[in-house]
Amino acid sequence: MPGCEDDDRLALELLIRGFQVSRIIRLMADLEIADRIAPEAAMSVAALARESGVLTEPLLRALRALAAFGIFRLDRDGNVAHTTRSLLLRPDAPHSLHYSARFWTATGSWRAWEVLEIALRGGVPHEAAWGTDRFSYLRDNPTEGRLFDAFMAHFPDDRHDAIAGSYDFSDTDVIVDVGGGNGETLRRIIARHPGVKGILFDRADVVASVSPDMLAKGRITAQAGSFFESLPSEADRYALVRVLHDWPDEDAQRILQCCRAAMRDGGRLLVVEALMPLDPSQGRQTEYLIDMQMMAMFGRARERTEAEYTFLLAEAGFELMKVIPTASSVSILEAVPC
Repeated sequence: MPGCEDDDRLALELLIRGFQVSRIIRLMADLEIADRIAPEAAMSVAALARESGVLTEPLLRALRALAAFGIFRLDRDGNVAHTTRSLLLRPDAPHSLHYSARFWTATGSWRAWEVLEIALRGGVPHEAAWGTDRFSYLRDNPTEGRLFDAFMAHFPDDRHDAIAGSYDFSDTDVIVDVGGGNGETLRRIIARHPGVKGILFDRADVVASVSPDMLAKGRITAQAGSFFESLPSEADRYALVRVLHDWPDEDAQRILQCCRAAMRDGGRLLVVEALMPLDPSQGRQTEYLIDMQMMAMFGRARERTEAEYTFLLAEAGFELMKVIPTASSVSILEAVPC
C-alpha cells in the first residue's frame, strides 16, 4: 500500500538523518538546557539563551527542531516546557539520558565513526582517526575521559543497582572491581551489604580522578594498575563489568588469565556482560549499536553470545557455574577456577 511505503520511507529517512538529531540533543545537554527548566515550569527561549551564554535565535531553532521530535514543548510565544522525553535529559532524572546524550557524540567517538569502513578491512577506526588507541586517547583527553567514567556510572539501564540486587554477596569479604571506572558498581554493592569491602582497580588516570567521598567512608580502596599484568590477590570475588567486550578474544583471554592467577581457593569470577542472541530480532537494538561502537573504537572487540563467553572462560581456566539475569540489559556469568 502506498501509505505503508511512505511510512517506511519517512522512518528510514529519519534513521539516516539520526546523526543530526543526536548532535542537537548533545548541544542541548552541553548547555544544560533541561536542567535550567524546572520539571513543572516553563521558561522563555530568551531567558534560556541569556543563562546559557548563547544567541536567542539559533537556540530557538535548535529547540524547535527537537520539539518536532517530542523533546521539549515550545509554544507560539517562545516559552519552553518539558515533555516526558526532555525530562530524561536532566541529570537528576531516574535513568537519566543526560550523560548518554553527551557521550555518544563526543569528539573521540564521532570521528571514529566517520571512518567506520576501515573496520571492514581489518583496521581500527578510532586508531585511524586519532593515531592512538581508545584508552590512550581517554587518558590524554581527561575531559572526555571523565565524561566516559560518568556515562558508565550513569548508564541508563541502571545496571549497577541491578548487579547489586541480582547476586548474593552475603558471603563476600572483598570484591575487586576490575576496570571499575569511578566505582559505581562497588558503591551499590556495598550499600546493600555492610560486611563487604571493595578494591577499585583501574588505570592510573581513572583512579586519580576518584575523590575520597566516592570511596564509601574507607570501605573502598582505589588501586592503579594494568589488568594485563597483575591484580590484587586478597579478594574472594572478582568482577569484570562490561570489560571483556572492549577487547578481541586474545586480549580478553589475557585479562581472564590475570584474574585466574590472582584468585585464591574458593574465589569466584563475575563476568557482567550483555549476552547477544543468535537471532537479532530477539535482541535489544541498543545492544547491537553497542556492538558497532566496539567495532568503531576497537576494531575486533565485540559483544558475544553465552556460548562464546563460556569458551573464553574455559580457555582461561574457568568453569561457568551459572548465568544470572538482571533487571538491566546485562547478565552475570559466575565462574570458578578449574
